[in-house]
Amino acid sequence: MKTFKEMSLNELRSYVLKNRSDAEAWEEFASRPRPNAVTIPASLPQEEQDRMLEELIS
Repeated sequence: MKTFKEMSLNELRSYVLKNRSDAEAWEEFASRPRPNAVTIPASLPQEEQDRMLEELIS
């Protein structure tokens, strides 16, 4: 069996969904970067953050 570090994000996701009490697997899963994550810089004015969020939702 592969180690958690060797698993792809999708493989690890499947594993943690089936083994919810495995803290080590969850820790690895939570520490992985998400390639499709969208970030909105906190340094932007609130109005600009709201505009960006609305754009993403629509």
